[in-house]
Amino acid sequence: MRTVYLIRHGIAMDREEFRGNDLDRPLTGSGEEKTLQAMKGLVRYLEMRAEAPRILTSPAVRALQTAEIFARARGKTAKPQVIDRLKPGANCLDYLETMIYSQISDSSDEVLLIFGHEPEISETCSLLSNLHRIQAFYSTLWSSPEPHSETLAELQHWLPSDEGEITVVEGSMAFRIKKAGAVRIVLDESGAEFQALLPPQILRAMA
Repeated sequence: MRTVYLIRHGIAMDREEFRGNDLDRPLTGSGEEKTLQAMKGLVRYLEMRAEAPRILTSPAVRALQTAEIFARARGKTAKPQVIDRLKPGANCLDYLETMIYSQISDSSDEVLLIFGHEPEISETCSLLSNLHRIQAFYSTLWSSPEPHSETLAELQHWLPSDEGEITVVEGSMAFRIKKAGAVRIVLDESGAEFQALLPPQILRAMA
């Protein structure tokens, strides 16, 4: 069993305004300020639960900045670990693979924080809300010590197909995670439990 927080990056420059590579698109000045307040609230939320975070992030600058702001809010110097498969354009299986196979210590207080993007985060939540339809595949992933490529390939059939839009497989719950918002999920080989939806305004109020 492990606890995972999926966290969307803060408010970034619009694509139309930023002329460089989309991976390099940064947070705005006000986005940094709002993200800092939200991350202070998230730090407090974790502290109340005595949870020690391991920080993973998409390589996109806006996600990396958000992860670094969280680390700074904790007063720690630990560098977030960049996971290339979480870059924009990934799918929910890339997130699921990261959630299941990322190493954490055996101590009960270590949790995963994954900083990423929409629509992938919401689609990952939707997939996890409907696990009974893919339970055999899901359990196989947990039983394998390394990413099970054949099972992940089979699960491709369950992915939403509309690029750029949040889509939901029939029977799944719909999610929409706001910028600098988070969702807390506890999962193991038998299923996933959504324990908290943490919109940015709630996190900022906790700061």
